[in-house]
This record gives sequence, C-alpha cells and structure tokens, in this order.
Amino acid sequence: MRIVVVNPDRIMAKLMRFVLVEAGHDAVLTRTADEAVNQIVNQATDAVLLDVDLPDGDGCQLCKTLRERHFSGPILFVSGRRDTKDKLRAFDCGADDYVVEPFDPQELVARIDVVARRCRRSPIQTPEATLRVGDAELLISELAFKTPGRRPVLLTPTEMRLLECLMRNVGTTISREALIEHIWGYDFLGDSNRVEVYVARLRKKIETDPSEPEYLHTIRGLGYVFRVPTMSVTWANGSSAGDPADVSQRPYLPPIDPAVAPALKHAAFEN
Repeated sequence: MRIVVVNPDRIMAKLMRFVLVEAGHDAVLTRTADEAVNQIVNQATDAVLLDVDLPDGDGCQLCKTLRERHFSGPILFVSGRRDTKDKLRAFDCGADDYVVEPFDPQELVARIDVVARRCRRSPIQTPEATLRVGDAELLISELAFKTPGRRPVLLTPTEMRLLECLMRNVGTTISREALIEHIWGYDFLGDSNRVEVYVARLRKKIETDPSEPEYLHTIRGLGYVFRVPTMSVTWANGSSAGDPADVSQRPYLPPIDPAVAPALKHAAFEN
C-alpha cells in the first residue's frame, strides 16, 4: 500500500517509514497539511497516518478536509496526545483509528491492515446509491442523511457506517459489541463509550429533538435500534426490501452475530 505519513517530527516520521517499508508498504513523508493534501488528493493513496499537531494547522482539520474531498481510505492518527477527548475529537473528524506514541511497530502495522481490510469489505455502491427506510434517506455516496422538510445533514464516514448498519437492520436491536466489531473491527479503547458518543452525535444531527428520538432508539441493556413510523426499505432504483422483519429479503446485511443482536419486535424503547 502507498501510505502517506504526515508528521513534523523528522525522527518519528523516519521511524514510521522504516516500520512501514519493513512491512512491505510504500511510505511517503510529509510535514505539513498542504504537502499532505497534494500527495493524497493528486496521487493514488491507500492510507494516511497523521499527527494532531502540524506546523500549518490542525490534524483534525486536515482529516476533515480529506473526507470532504472524498478520500475514503483509512486515516489513522499517530500522536503523543493520549487524552480520551483528543481521541474522540479525531474520530468525530472522520478518523478510523488512533494510535498513541510510543507505539509497538507490529501493532501499528496490524492496525493499518485491519482498517484497510474493513474498508475493502465495505459493499460497493453505485454513485446514486440511496438507502430509504420509511421517510428517512441515507445518501451513501454523499455521506448525508435527510428526512422530509429538513436539509440533508453531512456525516463523517464512521457516522455513516454506524447509521447504515442500523438502517440496514431496521427494527432489529444491535448490541454495542456487535457495532464495535462491525464499525471498528476491534475495541482498542477497552471499555470506552465511543458507541454512545457516536449515537449521541448522530441524534444531534438527524433528530428534531435528540432527547426524544424518532429514529435512533436505545434498548435498555441490549443496544440500539433504528425505527421509523413507515417501515418499508427501498433503494434508489425502486426495488423494495419488503417487511423489515424479514431478513432474507434485504439486499444486504452486515455480518451481525444473532447471539448479540436479537430482534426485539415488541421491546419497550428507552429514549
């Protein structure tokens, strides 16, 4: 893979290049956000490793810029900052992972490979692909969500994957553990509240009143479920997924383990 490293610390950057080259990757070193954008946007790039602090700006802003310019590959932060708030801010900007310095070389390579495999596993979508669940629409290629009477809201790639997973499993409760496995691949933050943080941010974006959600509901002790008054599921080409409870008719379902994602058709919701 061609991996662009964005780090102003020359020693750390050279260390990462050595680790990546030893693992069989091609590493390109950059020091600033401007250099990085030029290398990433104008040339085929498979992954990005970036620091939070850059000479000409902020790593999170660079991450946002790359996502806005439709870079969909893995973005991993590698930083000496270890506060949870820094990690969550990075995820909110569209990062896929956050590695704290000093790092284990083998672990860094493994994390890159895991995120890259997850990106490759993502279903191929046509440019106009739209997932409709009742009156809600997820514009997958545009990273946007919209409902009648409201302007589309932009989502980060991680928010999109989380919402897509829940919408494709409309009416089915998905556990926190299953969401972590599907969205992030593994829980490198241990017992962090990252799922809860992302659900709260999604509610602020898609709900009229986040305290009284219409779409994203919490099932006490079990997980989360996406529900709308009109429960049919359709695609932009007009095809229908039929009864949301009939999993066999859906065009695609993420590999959610039934043991940790029970379908609770008549469960009481905790908003």
